[in-house]
Amino acid sequence: PPEVSHFDRRLTFSDRKALALLAYFAAEGGMHERHRLSRLFWPESDSAHGRTALRISLHHLRQTLEEGPQLEHESHLLITRGALGLNMDSRIDLDLYTLQTAWSLVREQTTREEVQGEIRRTMIARLQHAAALYRNGFLEDFTLRDTVDFDNWVGIQRGYWYQRIEQVFDWLSQLQSAEGEIEQAIATVERWRSFDPLNEDISLRLMQFYFASGNRVAALRTYETYQDVLMTELSAKPSPQMVAQAAFIRNAT
Repeated sequence: PPEVSHFDRRLTFSDRKALALLAYFAAEGGMHERHRLSRLFWPESDSAHGRTALRISLHHLRQTLEEGPQLEHESHLLITRGALGLNMDSRIDLDLYTLQTAWSLVREQTTREEVQGEIRRTMIARLQHAAALYRNGFLEDFTLRDTVDFDNWVGIQRGYWYQRIEQVFDWLSQLQSAEGEIEQAIATVERWRSFDPLNEDISLRLMQFYFASGNRVAALRTYETYQDVLMTELSAKPSPQMVAQAAFIRNAT
């Protein structure tokens, strides 16, 4: 679930929709018209009641962020008569932006010749930081009642950000391997697999890294674990490529 800290203190939200508003502002950026927000978060209410509910949740959000009349710091919220948003210039540290920045940095480099030296080490450090922030899917285990459009938005965001973190784990493990940091690459792929145990490409890479490190037992155990998970969850078997890789490792001397 989302976590918010303010002045090094973890915040508690008595109003779930106040937290949902904050998450929506942070992920979407920009300003959002009040009438559209009321339809998004209170679709069962008419226009007047929806706007009233929005004002109440906004009041709770301002109280939680300690943004009263006697404001002692720059406001994190942008509030106009017709629209609301988040002031991203008010010293906000957002995990999603850290992930996006690292992803963008490496994506630009991967279109060129293979990077080496200090540039590669800088990329590894940025990707490691982004990967360390990942705990699970976007707004995992966070739900609201009777908000179909909000739920659909969460689903779209979850897919978008998982694609980003998937590529971060992918690039990070490849760069670590290229840098000769095979044990770190194995740790990266192990963590990646914990979020997506049914992804065959992840287990295949983990097998290859273990084999490259000289640990044939761990490579074969990775195959057996994937085989068991696949059978338990989907009643399916590994692909011929996976089976062939396991056979090669098993017979290698």
